[in-house]
Amino acid sequence: MALTTKGLARAVQAAQCKSGSDPINTTDEAIMGLTHDVAKFIARTRYEDLPPKQIQAAKDLILDSLGASISGAHEQATDIVTQFAMEGGGGGGCGVVGRGFKTSLNNAALINGTSVHATELESLGQFTGSNAFTVIPVALAVAEKFGLSGKAVLEAVIIGLDVQVKIGMGGPGVFDKGFSSIGMFGVFGSTVAAGKLMGFTVEQMQHAIGIGISQCSGQLRLHGSTSHYVESGFGCRAGVTAAMLAKGGLTSDPNLIEGKQGFYELYSSDGRGYDAEHVAEKLGNPFCVSDIFIKKYGNCFLNHRSMDALAQMIEEHKFSDDDVAHVRAEIPPFIHDILGRFPEPLTGDEARFNLNHALAAILADGKPDMPYLKPFTDAGALDPRYKAARDKVEVIVRTDWTGGRASPYSQPVTVTLKSGQQFTKAVDARNLKGGADNPLSKEEMLTRHRNLTTGFLSPDQVERTIDLVDRLEQLDSITELMDIVTYGKKS
Repeated sequence: MALTTKGLARAVQAAQCKSGSDPINTTDEAIMGLTHDVAKFIARTRYEDLPPKQIQAAKDLILDSLGASISGAHEQATDIVTQFAMEGGGGGGCGVVGRGFKTSLNNAALINGTSVHATELESLGQFTGSNAFTVIPVALAVAEKFGLSGKAVLEAVIIGLDVQVKIGMGGPGVFDKGFSSIGMFGVFGSTVAAGKLMGFTVEQMQHAIGIGISQCSGQLRLHGSTSHYVESGFGCRAGVTAAMLAKGGLTSDPNLIEGKQGFYELYSSDGRGYDAEHVAEKLGNPFCVSDIFIKKYGNCFLNHRSMDALAQMIEEHKFSDDDVAHVRAEIPPFIHDILGRFPEPLTGDEARFNLNHALAAILADGKPDMPYLKPFTDAGALDPRYKAARDKVEVIVRTDWTGGRASPYSQPVTVTLKSGQQFTKAVDARNLKGGADNPLSKEEMLTRHRNLTTGFLSPDQVERTIDLVDRLEQLDSITELMDIVTYGKKS
């Protein structure tokens, strides 16, 4: 018998209430592979198993994501996706962040998953698949739809992101093959978050993962186009679709991550390949949420080490653009493949994927804003100040530096002043500002959130969102939070 929306919500809440029972409900040896082990970890892991450090990190990422979504709510990509979703219809109780209306779960996942990425301020990590912005929009939308608690959201975000990252770490060949990790691995995190919130058994989760895999996609060559931002929206929508279909009884191959013609073999067989053998043992060992970076620059993350190096030298040595004769940045080939495609950026989308432009902006502006967005707009791409500074920047591709994103690499920047004085600096990944070892301060994170949300939200609403996220585990419902970020001053 088909369930109504209210009936489905009651069923989901009932499944959540049974979270103390053992969800293992099958002993079929044919489904006891990696996918089964992953699903068992998801079903058995509870909020009480989560370290306080990871819970706080998840709250920080949720606040970060809400700010990024509001900031990106009216970017071109979000406008197009919103129009597409509205033309397709579909009412429902899920807020579209920053847009002032509610829609279906699928549409909310698509739009919010796009807006959170649309200004390139999304949080992410060093490893293939470590993108929180394919998990958090889904967890918030599903919890809003089914009336679930803040504690359930935190549980889903931490577990979903950990599974997504560990599967990504197991298959770096996806990146080497030319696929974008956002859509390819994002579907795992979104599916897991939705399924966890819906109280899935191990078997249901295995089928949901398989249904999610059947929708995964994304290509690195989309970088620099507006389609790149929608990849995260597709990943969010695919996870919601997979979970809802599995909830309704749709089945899949229960071993679709591993084995012959499985996910890893099909998508990760090039470059560094894959290692399916050690994925399960790394789940929750340790949890990885606190390793995710909160971005302060609104451009591709691969720019950030070089940008930090230049910004730190400006701070340390007190020179300005007028003092500089030449800036030399050295990068490995895999970074050039992404950041070297638009030598003269004409749009904000292209500027976000151009290292010459990123360094020119730091040189021209000196100390960047928090967050730093203005150089990476259409106007910023054509700004004469930045164009003049680009003439001073030279990017050298070090073909002798092999390896990929998960391999150790350096991005040294050398500044030569007109006086002949020279400075060189390289920022290690672990010391990059915004990460676990060099995090944004609490005040920096709050400043970032306030700057991104003020205008759409009233000052009181800005502070209320900060308070609600800070107390998320105490909330029986996230309705108030979602109403504020959906309607803003109109609420």
